[in-house]
Amino acid sequence: MQWEIIDKSQYFKGLLLLIGKDKKITAEEKKYIMKVGKTLGFEKVFCENAIDELLDNPYLGDEPPKFSERIIAESFIKDGMKTAIVDKDIDPMELEWLKNVANENSLGETWFMKNLQEIIKNHPKSLSENELEVAELIK
Repeated sequence: MQWEIIDKSQYFKGLLLLIGKDKKITAEEKKYIMKVGKTLGFEKVFCENAIDELLDNPYLGDEPPKFSERIIAESFIKDGMKTAIVDKDIDPMELEWLKNVANENSLGETWFMKNLQEIIKNHPKSLSENELEVAELIK
């Protein structure tokens, strides 16, 4: 599958927006986002700066990303779910925003709930470095 640069950017930005929902960024979230950024091919310094400036950046917006392919949207939401539980504190605003992403990408509530239950059931195994959904798509 050919990734468009806009999809990579939306993926990374979307996860940034997600971790900013609760107005705090944990070490676990930062580590997870750094793994995703590296997988997507972004420079380490770029990712660190984006995370560090996230809560003070008024230009990021809050729009749910729309991806060019369904499989990318599915991967994003699954990685987003993993990101939302990586700090062991599932914030309702994070889940609501991920539902909006699912709706924006025509995935539906049933798909969303099924995958959320699966990821929660497999936690913490689902958060290992080898379990990034995006890593499977980038290959």
